[in-house]
Amino acid sequence: MQTAGKALVYVLVFLISALILSPLLFTVAGSFAVYWGADMYSAGVTLSWYAKVFEKFGHTIGFTLVLAFCTVLVNTVLGTMAGYWFYRWKSRWVFVLEELLSLPIAVPGIAIALALIQTYPAMRASGALMLVGHVIITFPLMFRTVLGTLRTKDFRTLDECAATLGAGPMYRFFHVIFPSIRGAILSGAVMVFMLSLGEFNMNFFLYTPLTVTLPIGLYEAYSTLRIELGSAYTTLFLAMAIPLMYLLHRLNQSSAFSRNGGV
Repeated sequence: MQTAGKALVYVLVFLISALILSPLLFTVAGSFAVYWGADMYSAGVTLSWYAKVFEKFGHTIGFTLVLAFCTVLVNTVLGTMAGYWFYRWKSRWVFVLEELLSLPIAVPGIAIALALIQTYPAMRASGALMLVGHVIITFPLMFRTVLGTLRTKDFRTLDECAATLGAGPMYRFFHVIFPSIRGAILSGAVMVFMLSLGEFNMNFFLYTPLTVTLPIGLYEAYSTLRIELGSAYTTLFLAMAIPLMYLLHRLNQSSAFSRNGGV
């Protein structure tokens, strides 16, 4: 019975994996075809679609990476310090404010984009408004990650001991707390980067011809009815996203290993 149960689990895992991965593999395969179709490799293999991606949409990749890195930098500071402050704050209202700060991740990107356009219309042309939007929607990831990590151990005791020895708040954070939570901060930074990299709904309402992001470029590539071009663009996106997902997985494993005392 146990052998049959294990075999059933393996079959289910295989079927689910095939269901998820097959479309991606088919898309990657189509990016090397001269044309898309049932016999798409009959005309040979080409890399010309990748050249056209960089020719037409290369600026979108560069802008998206810069935007994502800036979002990570801002939220690493804001999210980490906010998490530390909320952890030290003793009030019955702290959980209410936590939920309010985490609200953007549950609000549709379209709603946030429209609110930003109405509130800060002058910032749209420069691309600064898009950065503000990315910071808002990704802030809960860093904030929750840091705050959750601080609550898994008794960091307050370490903090209070350092305070009794005369250490100020900033010194206590950078020399006592930060070394213990830097893995969580890095994990949150990777999640922020991934969400910023793939954000579409909000970008669709905020972008201008000079501030096109990678997901918007991907949409435009497919809307040209050149499936091959869109497939090449998708493959490049996966080439950036998959290593980040693997890094996040390893960071989570390391954090779990540390929480278990290295056992």
